[in-house]
Amino acid sequence: MPPLLTLENVRAGYGPIEVLHGVSLEVEEKEIVTVIGANGAGKTTMLLAISRLVRAREGTIRFAGRDVSALPPHELVRAGICHAPEGRKVFPRLTVRENLDMGAFTRADKAGVAADLERVFALFPILKERQKQPGGTLSGGEQQMLAVGRALMGRPRLLLLDEPSLGLAPMVVATIFGVIRRLNESGIAVLLVEQNARMALRMAHRGYVIETGSIVMSDAAERLLADPRVRAAYLGE
Repeated sequence: MPPLLTLENVRAGYGPIEVLHGVSLEVEEKEIVTVIGANGAGKTTMLLAISRLVRAREGTIRFAGRDVSALPPHELVRAGICHAPEGRKVFPRLTVRENLDMGAFTRADKAGVAADLERVFALFPILKERQKQPGGTLSGGEQQMLAVGRALMGRPRLLLLDEPSLGLAPMVVATIFGVIRRLNESGIAVLLVEQNARMALRMAHRGYVIETGSIVMSDAAERLLADPRVRAAYLGE
């Protein structure tokens, strides 16, 4: 079986500036893969290129063996790739429930959508309590829960998570990462970009290190966690 997600020599950027310089990586079914690197290394651009919110200039993106390099973003959601972006990007004037409904905008299976809504509420009970509240009035942690919940409403096979712990209190971070682990155990593959490299590598099966738009290391997460170069550059040791 081919990997669930494959990037081959992907180049992408903004205007005349190229950010990704031939990135290649793989995510297998039911796997957590993390990408670590310094700010500005290209991690967010990589996820945006996978979601087609930034167009790849060169290279190929395959999902479940299918070339999806030219698919529009909503077709990628239908295919099973859902993205919780950096900064949450909730719809501030829509209610929590309406934000979650937006995550299911490509779906017509009402019973399945209703079941997934209850699943999100079970994962994040605070969202059920606040489902009539505007998204913009939630705390940062609650907005992150809403962003993940909205992505889950697309019923992903692959969940793209961009900096889910950014700016959150340790207790909230523990909640979010606990949910990520539970989602993976349920069969969802995860491609995780995360500033907390130690926490990300402890959770992941494999990892990649990106520097100035290029992958410079890849290995099992536990080996990267023990690598002196990674420890010195990203773990503060």
